[in-house]
Amino acid sequence: MSKKRGRRKGRQKFAHEVRQPIQAITNVQKEFLRALQEYDVVVFSAPAGVGKSFTTMSEVTDWLKRGKVDKITLTRPSIPMGRSIGLLPNDMRSKFEPYLMPLLEVWWERYGKNHYENCLSNGSLELLPAEYIRGRSVEGVFVCDEGQSFEPDEIYTLITRMQEGSKLIILGDPTQSDIKGENAITWLSEFVNRNVDLKSFIKIIEASSDDIVRSGVCKAMVKAKERYGVN
Repeated sequence: MSKKRGRRKGRQKFAHEVRQPIQAITNVQKEFLRALQEYDVVVFSAPAGVGKSFTTMSEVTDWLKRGKVDKITLTRPSIPMGRSIGLLPNDMRSKFEPYLMPLLEVWWERYGKNHYENCLSNGSLELLPAEYIRGRSVEGVFVCDEGQSFEPDEIYTLITRMQEGSKLIILGDPTQSDIKGENAITWLSEFVNRNVDLKSFIKIIEASSDDIVRSGVCKAMVKAKERYGVN
């Protein structure tokens, strides 16, 4: 890397610290990683244990380290506390970090908490509660976790606010929706299928319990729920 390029974009001087790319261990993970390179919006609809958080955060943090993107925004609905996160103590970050822990733990393991703190400080990482999404522009990489608990209009708003060159990644499991009525993942999947023009921009990746890699008990539990319909 030239010194000139290193001065132009300070983060790039750390490019030699980028870890080896993760290796997909299932066909659906391969499909997802390939889709991240080719589409503006990628939806990963899968049950627990398929590797949604791990593959996503490993890949996008590598992009940030390489200077491929300038910003990552993380969001998810704060449904367990209602739509408000005001009941938790302290500042916005302290309130919202617990909801994003599945994503943040991958970041910390891959590049450490110092890198995470630096990105928060310099603005290349933003933690954005779902109630503040409306009216925001999507730049860089925007990761929406627990997409099944977003309302369809929230995801519609995000997609229509995407800037050129940005990427929206939606993760979730439609069988675990915490909202009444149609959730964002189910709605978007059906909407894309009905509108062929969207298929060059939006990719829906669907996985099943057969793709679970977390543990034997995780796979057995999900399959048992599928088999007996336990709620």
